[in-house]
Amino acid sequence: MKAASLQPNEGLTFEVHAERVLRSLQSVFSDILDAMPEPASKPQQIARALSIDKKLAWRILRLVQSSDPFAVAQYLPGSAALKMFTDSATSIAVPKSLVDGVNRAYAEFEGLIRAHAGDRASLEMMLTACAKKDRATADLAHRRMAFRGNSYILGMQAKTHLKTVFVRPGDNPQLIHLAMINGFFKLRQLRDSVPLTVARIRYADSDCVVRRPVSFCPIDPASSQGHGMFLLGKFCSEPLPEVCAVNAEAGVINCELIGHGVGDTGAITCVEGNVARDVASRYRDENNPFGENCATVRIPCEVLVVDFLIREDTFGPITPKALAYADLQRGSHGPALDRDLLDINEPVTYLGKGPAVLHSRDVPGYPRMARYVFDQLGWDGERFDVYRCRMEYPFVPSTVILRFDLPEPPA
Repeated sequence: MKAASLQPNEGLTFEVHAERVLRSLQSVFSDILDAMPEPASKPQQIARALSIDKKLAWRILRLVQSSDPFAVAQYLPGSAALKMFTDSATSIAVPKSLVDGVNRAYAEFEGLIRAHAGDRASLEMMLTACAKKDRATADLAHRRMAFRGNSYILGMQAKTHLKTVFVRPGDNPQLIHLAMINGFFKLRQLRDSVPLTVARIRYADSDCVVRRPVSFCPIDPASSQGHGMFLLGKFCSEPLPEVCAVNAEAGVINCELIGHGVGDTGAITCVEGNVARDVASRYRDENNPFGENCATVRIPCEVLVVDFLIREDTFGPITPKALAYADLQRGSHGPALDRDLLDINEPVTYLGKGPAVLHSRDVPGYPRMARYVFDQLGWDGERFDVYRCRMEYPFVPSTVILRFDLPEPPA
């Protein structure tokens, strides 16, 4: 198949111009693979036939096979690797016209960069925003880079951030009991004297208005209390983390850990747990349309795990979804600020019932931790449905929410 010659692109929108250039690139690379003396449909076959690196062969094959043209650029080799590919193609008698077609299409790609982005890294970010498929790899790569940059700037990072909410009907049938676990695993300072803020103590309805007093109690009566945080000592690192309180905005207290030095030798695992009874609406009302588990992301972490454990008779069938809101401006993450919704699409998975299904390589001893919580509260853990969102390299600062529609109240 011969690639169509590209016409002048004046007046085209970025999306139309980019799709035209990238589809042409797919076409010319596909033509070269088709023209090779022996069929090659796997990276190792291409690498062997052209005497090139298997990683370069893999990129060429992914470029050709991508079903989304806007994902093509992330696989396109740089100019040096491209020359290696075309030289190798020429050496095995691929027609010169096809090799020239690759070079022309690559020149068009460089023109796309000059016209719309100025550099390739910016162009790839613009293209990723247009992609409808095949974007997960690019998304993750950018989030990983952001994690590294934020870790350096903020001077801290964590291996895992865990936010778990347990829900069951309250003593008042219109309300619910809530138990919560908030944990950081292998939290470490990268610089001395960096504030390790691990909790913000406040309670509000879905519209962020505080309407009722809330009494938070420890899950474990013997747990160590630190300024409103109740540490689950059995699941924290030793020595037990020390907590100090710092006043923030009105009605909010920040709880900070006292660091033990930089790097792995000073790493802290901090798990807190509390319970509040008859604390939130079980049914939809004018102030509470949703049930939510909100994880505030202020510490760069490799993995965020947000879990909902809901007793089977609490709401009836639910379908939670995961939403991530940028917190670049302080305030509510409610409906009025849906313009801050990030284009991050992570699934919510139903894992089954009971503590046994909580096993996770990100959270050591998680099923044992959940059983401990259920035992302390006297709740039957085998009756609880488990929903999970696992997000790698969540954006800082953001709020990640597991949300579902509350049912209408009974007649």
